[in-house]
Amino acid sequence: MEKEFQGSDRALTGASKTSHDPATIALMTIAFVPSRLANLEVFRDAELDELRLLAQHTPLHDLLDDPAWREASAIDFAYTSGRVEGNTYSREDANALLTAGTIAAGKSPQETQMLLNLRDAHTLILDNAHEIVQAGLAGFREIHRVLMRQILPAEQLGATRTTRHVRITGTDYMPPHGAAYLDGLAAEIFAGLARAANPFDACLYAACNLSYLQLFEDGNKRASRVIQNALLVAAGLSPMLLPESMVGAYLDAQLVYYEAGDYLMHRGLMLEAFRFRAALN
Repeated sequence: MEKEFQGSDRALTGASKTSHDPATIALMTIAFVPSRLANLEVFRDAELDELRLLAQHTPLHDLLDDPAWREASAIDFAYTSGRVEGNTYSREDANALLTAGTIAAGKSPQETQMLLNLRDAHTLILDNAHEIVQAGLAGFREIHRVLMRQILPAEQLGATRTTRHVRITGTDYMPPHGAAYLDGLAAEIFAGLARAANPFDACLYAACNLSYLQLFEDGNKRASRVIQNALLVAAGLSPMLLPESMVGAYLDAQLVYYEAGDYLMHRGLMLEAFRFRAALN
């Protein structure tokens, strides 16, 4: 296995904690709970009212017509998402890479490629959100192909995970396995989106449960954040751009959802992110 840096999706699903003793694994793990996929009621009414109000501060049609915003949002998304994955590029170096192609000294090719791919995936959904969302699971696989090109082998791009006994650092949760089973669960998640009452519920439901599922060999959190924004943009709403100060809270929220199936921390995180962006305008 190639060397990984701390915080990457592969590090979170690495083989270093794998046990080959099924009895030991059963005692040490928290199992996947399929019934969670039926819960599409994410936000409370008061939270939805606030999110709708906050969204009015950043009308999507105005943002998409502004080339400067499009570039800045792609850089912001790439940099902060990279920090979630443990990428060590500074904001200044990330900006130089993504605007001028300048590779920072001492950075691995994988870190550099991660930021380029994150930028390109964000641009993809700004330009093609409706098509990506309408394509459902196939659209999600296309997001993964963009995110993980030149990071994963070609045959793993957009492909369902075949690894068994995946372990995630920081939690005893073990995702399900079996390609046919994973494909069925992913299809169930995308079918559920049609029943969501509003785009805020839909995007967080998708982001939490696709990350929970761990459909791919690597890049699951990244792909879940991109599909979350695709759902928002397709609904005429601005994407969620996580401030760097909230990276730790995001990682905590992920672990809470893995273990308890509770949307609470993710709900608060999304509200704070929208409040932060609204305050800048």
